[in-house]
Amino acid sequence: MKFDFEIKSHKFHSLMPHRVREVLVVSSPYEAFTLEEDASLTEQIFTEYSELNLTSAPRVTHVTSGEEALQALQERRFDLVIPMIRLADMDVFALGRKIKELRPGRPVVMLALDDNELKRLPQRIDPLAIDKVFLWSGDAQILLAIIKFIEDKENADHDISKADVRVIIVVEDNIRYYSSYLGLLYSELMTQSQSLIAEGLNDLHKLMRMRARPKILLASTYEEAVAYYDKYKNNVLALITDVRFPRQGKLDDQAGFALLNKVRTDNPTMPILLQSAEEEVAERASEIGAIFCNKNSPSLLMEIHNFLKSYLGFGDFIFRLPDGKEVGRAKDLRELEQLLPALPLESLEYHALRNHISNWLMARCEFELAERLKPQKVSDFKSLEELREYLIHVLEVVRKESQEGVITDFSKRQYDPTTNFIRLSTGSLGGKARGIAFINSILSSPAAREKLKAMKVKIPQTFVLGTDVFDSFMEINQLRDFAYACNDDLEIANRFIKSQLPRKVVDNLRYILERIDYPLAVRSSSLLEDSHFQPFAGIYSTFMLPNNNPEFRVRLEDLCDAIKLVFASIFSKNAKSYIEATLHRIEEEKMGVVIQRLVGKYHNDRFYPHFAGVLQSYNFYPIGHQKPDDGIATIALGLGRIVMEGGQAMRFCPKYPEILPQFSSPQAVVKNSQKYFYALEMVKHDLNLIKGQEASLTKFNLEDAEQDGTLESIGSVYSAADNIIRDGLNEIGPRLVTFSNVLKWKSIPLTETLDNLLDITRFGMGCPVEIEFAVDLGNLGKPVLPDELREDPTLYFLQIRPLITRTLEEGVDVNIFAKDQMICYSKQSMGFGCIQNIFDLVYVKHDLFNPAHSRLIAQQVGQINEKLAAEKRPYILMGPGRWGSSDYWLGIPVQWSQISGAKLIVEASLEGFSVDPSQGTHFFQNITSLRIGYMTVQNSFNSLNNAEEMLDFVDWKWLDLQPALMETDHLRLIRVEQPFVIRLDGQSGNGAIAKPGSIGCQTE
Repeated sequence: MKFDFEIKSHKFHSLMPHRVREVLVVSSPYEAFTLEEDASLTEQIFTEYSELNLTSAPRVTHVTSGEEALQALQERRFDLVIPMIRLADMDVFALGRKIKELRPGRPVVMLALDDNELKRLPQRIDPLAIDKVFLWSGDAQILLAIIKFIEDKENADHDISKADVRVIIVVEDNIRYYSSYLGLLYSELMTQSQSLIAEGLNDLHKLMRMRARPKILLASTYEEAVAYYDKYKNNVLALITDVRFPRQGKLDDQAGFALLNKVRTDNPTMPILLQSAEEEVAERASEIGAIFCNKNSPSLLMEIHNFLKSYLGFGDFIFRLPDGKEVGRAKDLRELEQLLPALPLESLEYHALRNHISNWLMARCEFELAERLKPQKVSDFKSLEELREYLIHVLEVVRKESQEGVITDFSKRQYDPTTNFIRLSTGSLGGKARGIAFINSILSSPAAREKLKAMKVKIPQTFVLGTDVFDSFMEINQLRDFAYACNDDLEIANRFIKSQLPRKVVDNLRYILERIDYPLAVRSSSLLEDSHFQPFAGIYSTFMLPNNNPEFRVRLEDLCDAIKLVFASIFSKNAKSYIEATLHRIEEEKMGVVIQRLVGKYHNDRFYPHFAGVLQSYNFYPIGHQKPDDGIATIALGLGRIVMEGGQAMRFCPKYPEILPQFSSPQAVVKNSQKYFYALEMVKHDLNLIKGQEASLTKFNLEDAEQDGTLESIGSVYSAADNIIRDGLNEIGPRLVTFSNVLKWKSIPLTETLDNLLDITRFGMGCPVEIEFAVDLGNLGKPVLPDELREDPTLYFLQIRPLITRTLEEGVDVNIFAKDQMICYSKQSMGFGCIQNIFDLVYVKHDLFNPAHSRLIAQQVGQINEKLAAEKRPYILMGPGRWGSSDYWLGIPVQWSQISGAKLIVEASLEGFSVDPSQGTHFFQNITSLRIGYMTVQNSFNSLNNAEEMLDFVDWKWLDLQPALMETDHLRLIRVEQPFVIRLDGQSGNGAIAKPGSIGCQTE
């Protein structure tokens, strides 16, 4: 399935496809000297471009004869040829015709050095030889005008059709005058564009504003002007015209008025400037509604400048009363929006009747907003107050729409508290922030909005510190050598806490924190994080901040400390072990930081979303008629930490939410449903962030959720008398988290939305994906009081990362082994081919296992791992339940650094201890990305003598008979003389560990 994810602002990317990059100037050495004076022509153009902050100044090549010009055109591509009138070896018109024959369509613009040269020109210029003639006045501004004149002529049709840009039609047949006009007009247009750049949301947005400036179209005859007007009438911003110019092949003293009358019939309010040497036409021009300026005036160019500022919006919008008195001034859209509520109604009416606001917006490239306002007339509204309310509403709506899907660069002057994604500094966004920004862009596209119309989907407000802040922090505090060498996580954390963030960063954080009062999530966003091959899921730190301390100073310190500790997490023992396993160097890693509004609501002294979870586009363990590509979702009441760390949660396929194997019976529901949830404890004001997430997050019981009213929408009750699960909480009995109201009764279109999200994100990322999300049910099912707003259920997109799947490579045949040759067999395994040269196996003593000892077992695993890593001996790790689960009742809660040497991890369900696999956890994601073999043995106690269909099993008896190289109360390390034979079929999911000496380790 394909989607068109282009958002409205992206249509500006392709503007101005025709650019003049190479210019060929043909002149005599004397004229070249005249042009160059004390500096080269290229340098003059470059200076002109630089002063206007334009990019890609064209390169100028000079030749001294027509023959040299033709030779140069044969050897290289030139976008524009500028010959002087006098050439030594051939007539300039003959050269023009030869250029057109050699390079059809190539613009040729003749340049005269003075008025005497113009007088020698024929009455009619041959259009098959020369496109236009300009007069050089000694100012490099005319060179800019020639280049932009050619670019505008070539790009007008494309840019208007693509982005609805505007045009200014200039009608003038006098070479000297239009050479002056165009030089001034282009300079003013570029200056105007520069003034708008400050309002750009980011560098790309600023560049787009430059490209979307009005085009200037020069006409020298009545017919040419009418043709331009008829073709572009809906996009004409203004008309600047002479009175006397050719019409029907002859000079016509009334041609200008004929053109004015035609335009005024269509558009009574279009700004028109009539310029003439005849003062007596001024009154007539005023009657038609045109501004007049005298061509003989010594301040002609200044009068044109004033016309552009006053009538085309080139500058501030000045609100005036009908008598001309100024009553307000707006530099940008925000100031315009702020002025409107208190603006005198007579001023509003004065400007509305004349389309002044619409014209000002068009000059500022706000075409969509201008078009929404332009058709409205004062008479369309019941009152001027209603008009005012309409203007304010449209400005607010369009301002918000313009920010959707855009990375906005932070600016105190333009800070908008409703902006969704704000970049606070330079440098890379990092992987996590880049993913959020990408999804924000996609969600604003019409295709995604249509696909997700069943339920509101958005990202929470997000601020990002780029990696340059990390570099500055490390540099100014001289932390690099210390952090690389130190292996004590606590010492690193304390040293980073005591260090100082750059002053400007703290200043920006202070400004933002003064304007927000909601809880915050401070997340890592490193260069390597969420990459296509090593997602680094859960390796770096995340902090949840209540952001409610009565003292603002403490709130700011907490935020700064959280950022510093995210920086420090790059150098933790866990992170260093993982980076080493990826074959990257720690010096390559840099850290960005995501500061995100925490999704949720206040419930008594707790803050949390109704539920959160993980969505994967690939289901590693499909059941029944599910397919792997149907995806899998895991959700839980409260914050998503319980899902990420492998706790008990609800798992379902969005396409088939009725298939719930973990809820196969009432007893299974009671056993497998969620028992607790995480929330932010809002009464904790003094945070010790060194503790990590535990500093503010707390486990709560389901009784607390019922008290908060959040269990009602997703809970059920177990009726022991009837041995049945009853939806809702209306009866007495154990409370269960079943999500029946959502999955079975469709109280919200969650499954449809998740399924559509998978389609969109898989296409957008070009690979399988994993998504973290949170859902706020708003006031669903609750009465809305008269003074309350209806809050729709909303799914918040927290982050996205590539998902490494087992189908990317071919597997191998596992069935070559006889059952008695195998130590272990699984139908739910992941990996590719053979894992070779493994002589060591560490396993948890199955007969003595007690979940209460899981944390001690994790420590002992870490000790053995450290010993084997020092000897550079990879090993197999086997144990019960979920490796890496934070819930020690579900498995062994190891950190990555404690199992970094394992090349195959086996999760075995013991009798009386059966747990779902680690799908959807951070730990699981990192295992798959590092291509560590992974096997889930659902019933490891199956009999080896079963001659029927092969079932999962572990030959515990064989393992127990092997001599132990090292043994603890809970673990055994065995070492064999010949390597274990490990074969994993990445397509079927079959995997086996064969006993040393078994045949076959090569792939077929």
